[in-house]
Amino acid sequence: MRNPEVLFVMEGGGTLSQDHVRGVIYRDLFASRGIVAHYVGNTCAPPAFLLRPSSKFFRGLVKTYEYQLFWEVITRICRFYNQRKIIILSRRYDAIVLVKVNSLSLVKRLRKHSKARIVYDLSDAVWLPFHGGSYPHIKEILRTVHAVTWDYRYTLEFARQYNGEVFHWPAPSQVELFDLRRNRKDTTDAGGKIILGWVGSHGTAYNLYAIWEALERIFKKHPNIHLRLVGTGTDPLLLPHFENVSYSVLPFYDTQQMIDEILNMDIGLFPLFDVEDSRIRGFLKALVYMSGETAVVASPRGQIPELIQDGINGMLADSSSEWVEKLDLLINDAVLRKRIAAGGLETARRDFSLEKSFEGLLDALKLDAN
Repeated sequence: MRNPEVLFVMEGGGTLSQDHVRGVIYRDLFASRGIVAHYVGNTCAPPAFLLRPSSKFFRGLVKTYEYQLFWEVITRICRFYNQRKIIILSRRYDAIVLVKVNSLSLVKRLRKHSKARIVYDLSDAVWLPFHGGSYPHIKEILRTVHAVTWDYRYTLEFARQYNGEVFHWPAPSQVELFDLRRNRKDTTDAGGKIILGWVGSHGTAYNLYAIWEALERIFKKHPNIHLRLVGTGTDPLLLPHFENVSYSVLPFYDTQQMIDEILNMDIGLFPLFDVEDSRIRGFLKALVYMSGETAVVASPRGQIPELIQDGINGMLADSSSEWVEKLDLLINDAVLRKRIAAGGLETARRDFSLEKSFEGLLDALKLDAN
């Protein structure tokens, strides 16, 4: 009797953090259950020196019309080749997981040519205008697949309008990966300063404007603090024009760098504006701060208040004055800061382990029934 096999099809070609958290991170757990997991991209990602350009030449190159046209052609060719390969491969698998795949034609071909159970991971609100119409057929895709997974309620409410089989696949905190590197925490470069940190991308850096005034005020009061920005890219115009804030930037990062950066933070920042795009976001960023035993301060949007108990495992701050108040408390009181950080770590370990997340995925795959 052969081992069950699962194929993950990842829209980002393996380059997105989503591809790691919703796919590759489970490889060893699949193996421990006697399940073979394979990972393929629906498209091709640019080489690292273009995806995360470090030199001025390449930063300029990727903005040119000629580059955009060239890469559009390469993407179309790559997508065509990859989808042919996916269809051929699909015949041997028991289950197929589609991670952010936006091709209705691919989904329909998979239903036609494969007997595999097809599960679509709806872990983002891809139907909203923010995604620029990249998923115009998402409703039909959800109707076509066998089942849909969700990690936050806003995706559940949308998914069950179009598919009767919906399964909770909770986001993992990745605390196990933090544990592997926890003893490597290095405070030698901090110069005795308390590190306030933010992790994200150039596409979410605008949220820092929500606490710009609060940061200016808190940095005026405390000369012993530093702001570390991780993942903001190389365009300084995306950031607030800080006046009093002492800060440094790591433009791009991989999973290991993210973990090491968070382990060296004392306070993790998760600001959000009070708009629909914020209210439908999940709390994964807060979870990774918690996994790094960093005291998290977050805006009370969406499901964040369900994760964070104010003053127990994190702090909630809405107005600018509340952000100043909560940050002031944590900066002045090292005991409080460590207690809240420990509470966050306990939450990550207890409620958001990789094993718990994996069980939710297995429920959706129904491999025992194949």
